[in-house]
Amino acid sequence: MLKTPFAPAVRWTAAVLITLLAATACDDTGARAATVPADRVTGAWQAGGGTALTLSADRTFTASGLDSGKLAGTGCPGGDTGGDWAFFADDGDGLYMTSPRARSGSEIGLSFAEQSDQPCRLTLTVVDDGDTLCATSDPETPCDLGVRFTRKD
Repeated sequence: MLKTPFAPAVRWTAAVLITLLAATACDDTGARAATVPADRVTGAWQAGGGTALTLSADRTFTASGLDSGKLAGTGCPGGDTGGDWAFFADDGDGLYMTSPRARSGSEIGLSFAEQSDQPCRLTLTVVDDGDTLCATSDPETPCDLGVRFTRKD
C-alpha cells in the first residue's frame, strides 16, 4: 500500500462523509430521505393545527402557523408569512447550502421575506418518496421536530 501524508485525512474524511450520509438517510421512524425534482414538492402542504405551507414553482412560498405547536421553538415568523425556498446542494466547494439553481434535492431551506428577532431554524426533509415534508431544526437529526407536512386535498 502506498503511503501518503494525506491517507489519514482521506480516511477521516470518508468516515465523516459516511457518518453524515447515515445520519441524514432516515429519521427515527425509518423513513428514508428521498431526492426528488422540484415539481414533486411544489403545491400546498398541511401539518395540522392550522400549520400550512405552499411551495410555488417560481421558488417562493407562503406559510401560516410556523410559530405554533411543535414549531414554536424554531424562531420562525408567525401568522401568514412567505419568502423563497431552495434545495440544499453542494456549492462546488464542499459546502452544503441552499442553491436556487438546484433542480432536485432531499432537503429544502426556507428564506423568509420578513425577519424575526431570531433566526428561523427550520429545514424540510423530503421523505416517503416525496409524499411528506418532515420538519427539522437539526440537519443531523432529520424530522426531530415531529411535524410532517402532507399534501392538502
